[in-house]
Amino acid sequence: MDSAFTARFYFKPNKLRNDNPKAPDKNLITLFTVDDARKAARWLNNQADAAEMPGGSTIRQYTSKTDYKEVAGFPMYGSYWSNNESGTIAPRA
Repeated sequence: MDSAFTARFYFKPNKLRNDNPKAPDKNLITLFTVDDARKAARWLNNQADAAEMPGGSTIRQYTSKTDYKEVAGFPMYGSYWSNNESGTIAPRA
C-alpha cells in the first residue's frame, strides 16, 4: 500500500531538563524532505477538509482529565521502535 508521505522521527534527551523540572524528558524530532513536507501539507489539508464534512471524523478534545467534547478532527498514526527510539509516520495515500 502506498504512503501519502513518509517522515522519520526520533527522540532526543532534553538537555534543559535539569534546569526546568517541568520540561519534558525527551524531545521529538521529525525529519521531512522538501518533497515529503509538501505531500504532508496536502495530506493534512485533505484530512482537515474531510473531517469538516457532514459525517466527518471527530476526536475528543479534553478540557480536564475526565471532561471532553467531540470536535472535528482526525488521528495520524506512526510506527515506533523502542530499541533505537525512532520511527516513521507514513499514512496511507
